Amino acid sequence: MRTTAHHRPLHVGSTGNRVQKVEERLKSAGYLKGAADDRFDAKTAKAVVAYKRDNGWEGKPQGVVGERMDQSLKRISATTTPGTEGSTTAQTSAAGGSDSKSKTPSQLKGATYNVERDRNPQDVKKWLGDFAKKNKLDFVQLQEINGYHKALENIPGYHLVTFPGAKDHGETGILVKDSLLQGQKTSIQGEGGGWTTVRGGHAPPRAATAVKLAGWLQVVSAHQPPSVDWKGGEPVGPKNRVSTYKSLSEKLLGFAQRKIAKNPDEGLLIGGDWNEPASTKGKWSPGWIAQQAGMTTHGGVESHGHGKIDYAMSYGCKVSNVRAGPTGGSDHNIVMYTVSRPKGKG
Repeated sequence: MRTTAHHRPLHVGSTGNRVQKVEERLKSAGYLKGAADDRFDAKTAKAVVAYKRDNGWEGKPQGVVGERMDQSLKRISATTTPGTEGSTTAQTSAAGGSDSKSKTPSQLKGATYNVERDRNPQDVKKWLGDFAKKNKLDFVQLQEINGYHKALENIPGYHLVTFPGAKDHGETGILVKDSLLQGQKTSIQGEGGGWTTVRGGHAPPRAATAVKLAGWLQVVSAHQPPSVDWKGGEPVGPKNRVSTYKSLSEKLLGFAQRKIAKNPDEGLLIGGDWNEPASTKGKWSPGWIAQQAGMTTHGGVESHGHGKIDYAMSYGCKVSNVRAGPTGGSDHNIVMYTVSRPKGKG
C-alpha cells in the first residue's frame, strides 16, 4: 500500500528549504518582491494571500501554505517559464521549429491584432493561423485573448506567449514563429484596481506581454482600458479606468527605459490596442510614453472603424510598410508592419 507524505503547513515563523522553494515560486509568479530566502515572514504571508485570491480560493484566504497551495505552485512552476521582470510566469505552446540554426533575420514581419471577446476559439485559430502563414508573419501582438489560449497554442509553426498567472489572466499575448523565440519572456503588470465593465463585471488591471525575438528585437503587446480621454493634457474618465491606464503607462515607460539603457543596440517595439490615437498629447498618453522613452510612434491607420488606436512605437529599429488588413471576424483590423534592424548593428 502506497502512502502519500503530507507536510506540515508553512506560516509566519516557518524556516527551511520548503519555505525558500515556496518563495522562489511566488517570486517567479510575480507575487513576492525582493529576495527569496528560507524565512516565512509577513511579506511571504501577504504574497500567499494574493496568490490564493487570484487562483480560486474562496472566502477569506489565509497566509498559510498547505498541501493545496504547495501543489498549485508546483504545477505552475512545472508548466511555465519565468519572466525577467519578476511579474509572473509565461505559458508557451510546445516548440516545433526546425530552422533554429538558420541565419538570424535582420527583418521581421509583424502585426498587432485585438481578437475581440466572445468568438468561437476554433474560428479564431483557423483565421489567424491561415493569415499568419499566408502573409509570412513572424509575430503577432495579441489582445483580448482570454478564452482563446488553448486554440492559439495549437497554431502550427507558432508559439503563444502569454501569462495566465497575471492579474488579467493572460489578456495579452504574442504569437511567435517557432524559430524566432528566445528565452526571455516578461509580464509587465499594471495596477490601479481595474474597473467595472459595461456588463457589470470586474475587469482586473491590465498586464502587457514582452518577449525577445531573433536575438535583437524586444516585442511588447499592450492593451489599455477604454473610455479614457485627455483634456488639457490630463486623462479624464471613470476614476478606476484612469488610474489603471496611468499605472500601465508608467510600467511600460519604466520597462522601455530600462531596456534601452541596458541594451541600447537592441530594438524595442511596443504595440497593441491603446484605445487612444498616437496624436494625443498629455501625461500618461501613448505619445507621452514614446516621448519620454525616446521612441517613435507609427499610428495613423484606421483599425477600429475610423479609429486609429491600434499601432506600435519603436526604438532602435526601422518600422515600415504600416497598413491595416482585414478584421478576420473581430471589431478591429489587424495592423501589419515590417521591422528592420539598422545596418551595422549586431
